[in-house]
Amino acid sequence: MPLFHNHVGINLTETKLQLVEISYKENLFCLENIDQLVFKDSLNPSMQDSDLIRILQDSLNRITRKKLITSNFISFTLPNNFFKIFEIPYDDTLTRKDLIDHIRWELSVSFPMYDGKDFLIQYVEVNKSFVRPENKLIVFAVSKDIVAAINNFCKQNKFELKYVDNAHLASNAFLHLDKTISRERITFSFYIDQHFSSLAVFEGLFPFYFKIFNQNGADFFEQLKSVLETLSDINIGPENISRVTMCGQTVTSEFAENISKAIGKPLVRINPFEFLRVDESIKINPLFSTQFNSFTAATGIAIRIV
Repeated sequence: MPLFHNHVGINLTETKLQLVEISYKENLFCLENIDQLVFKDSLNPSMQDSDLIRILQDSLNRITRKKLITSNFISFTLPNNFFKIFEIPYDDTLTRKDLIDHIRWELSVSFPMYDGKDFLIQYVEVNKSFVRPENKLIVFAVSKDIVAAINNFCKQNKFELKYVDNAHLASNAFLHLDKTISRERITFSFYIDQHFSSLAVFEGLFPFYFKIFNQNGADFFEQLKSVLETLSDINIGPENISRVTMCGQTVTSEFAENISKAIGKPLVRINPFEFLRVDESIKINPLFSTQFNSFTAATGIAIRIV
């Protein structure tokens, strides 16, 4: 039985839907479809389930008029503001069930207007790295209602929902395809979004730091300066940063150059399609040739196996 089935990855931003369809042929991942639609109404995490489903259905209808989707499996990524993201200490003797219960309690304390039981939990243990040996978790919590609404949309259209993930976490799938990454290699991964950009820092393939920048990108470089000062306290600086990558929405060359100057390292824009077999008809699509950087999340979740 094959590990990989043809798979559609959809990245939702507040203003648009980005779709990538991947197949697996002759031991290669193949890009079958790439598309993007701007919403008539913006998405937000507090919207009614019916409105979310309506927007998704309208977008799907418009996409399939141009090209039919042949995959039965579909996954979604959501922007940072759809998640409660926070860091907490934890007791590493807890069972997974007790740890999830503890996280939900911490969520209710940090966000008293919410009940922790209403969220699905994902977390990163920072002590898997050598950089931060303390027992702390970076938690990503998404509302069960949002996931249920997406699942209902999938059922209505005879898709099987496989995964729902954070857009930045899904984009980091491409680190796993880089065979040159060693355990000691420090990578800065920027995800640029319209309102809530973020930075993840890795030792090898182990994330140990995650920071969201303020809404609308206001004072982005002042916030970046503060982040770099925080990281210098744990001995992370230009001398041991191996790579700086950027994915997410398209930015100006000047903005990218300013990030590079602030860190003191060259910045690499991730091209999620470089590992895929691509038909000539897709290569002429301007989304493929000029906006590839913005399809990292959709492609990352589409090639996900486990």
